[in-house]
Amino acid sequence: MKNYFDVPERRPWEDAPPTGFDGPDEGIVVRKYGGSSLATPELVHGVAQEVAGLVRTGKHVVVVVSAMGNTTDELVALAGQFADQPDPRELDQMMATGEQLSAAALALALTRRGVKAVSLSGDQAGIVVGGEPGSGTIVRIDPTRIVERMRDEQVVVVAGFQGRDATGELLTLGRGGSDTTAVALAAALGSPTCDICTDVQGVRTADPRIVPETQPVPTIAYEVMTELAHHGARVLHPRSVELAERHGVSVRVLHSSRPGPGTMVEAAEPLEGGPEVIGVAHARDVRQVRLMGPRLLAGGTARVLARLAASGLRPDTLTWPDPDVLWFTVRGSAPLAGPVRELAEELGAHWEIDEDLGAVSVVGTGLLDDPGHLSALLRVVGELGVTVPTMATSPSRLTAVLPADRLDTAVRALHEAFGLNVPAEARR
Repeated sequence: MKNYFDVPERRPWEDAPPTGFDGPDEGIVVRKYGGSSLATPELVHGVAQEVAGLVRTGKHVVVVVSAMGNTTDELVALAGQFADQPDPRELDQMMATGEQLSAAALALALTRRGVKAVSLSGDQAGIVVGGEPGSGTIVRIDPTRIVERMRDEQVVVVAGFQGRDATGELLTLGRGGSDTTAVALAAALGSPTCDICTDVQGVRTADPRIVPETQPVPTIAYEVMTELAHHGARVLHPRSVELAERHGVSVRVLHSSRPGPGTMVEAAEPLEGGPEVIGVAHARDVRQVRLMGPRLLAGGTARVLARLAASGLRPDTLTWPDPDVLWFTVRGSAPLAGPVRELAEELGAHWEIDEDLGAVSVVGTGLLDDPGHLSALLRVVGELGVTVPTMATSPSRLTAVLPADRLDTAVRALHEAFGLNVPAEARR
């Protein structure tokens, strides 16, 4: 019988791995702490005290940690001192040390409090990954070593964001990978819930740094949380939410140091209550690419889109106002001119990139069932007096691209327009 858990394919209590714990197991706590929660030795000791409290209640505890504070950025900058374009493999070797340092520090802090603890790298924790450096994906987990340590009453502190591939190469999972590590371990160990501890008090109706009147969201469906995460909410990485939904793991978002209920991300109720706006998300670093050429699309849009996909560019929105023009938007700060130039040359087109754009998204359920939602978005954006080059709609999201310097104003205006500045029960 195999001794590993295929994370992407099965729920943990169907053909469960031989872990020694019957799943779903309420006695196992899988908890992830973000880098801001571990930024200083004092904060690490605070986390250790909290984890020690869980141990005293009789729980088996597995902790996943991110790199302390800004360590990841500092490691990337350090690599840049040795190479203008660091080799991706070597960059992974360097970046993985940040999480390993956090894991060892927390294990030491727990031991100081009389709590038996051990730190494990992703590889030592049995995490097998595939893909390329900097963007690995979890293939399967062999939880044997973790379970052995838990049987010995040890807290297992796992370095997030990393694993080994089938050839023994270390790979990182990309930014936000520690969230994904934690959810995958919860699934593999049969824990019905995964705690994500961060520097915010759960999911809010907007970014509280922009909108002081944000309201807490006590529960939220996987699908809605995925939309929020994909379109700018930084509380959870979207990959972790998708993985949680696939394996039936509820995700509880908690503040790392302040007590409170937080937010539970879980399956939606079988019967929906009708259209509802849950929150407003935003994304910066949006750029619009324009490809222009005589009869650019004359050979069919499929040909052009196939070449676009093959270029490695990941468009958020696509628009072709006439056969000679294709517009699309791309998020992020990765270099764009080179790939766009190559794509344009393949298509025989001219190209332009518009910088300094942002995107604001109204997220919820059944948004297209009520035309008033789209009308409200258009009215608010119109009152800002800005040009909107691109929009996108779906039943769970209404997105407008607009100048980056008006983004905060748009978030505040939409938050108020949809009544999100009052508690959810008062809006019903």
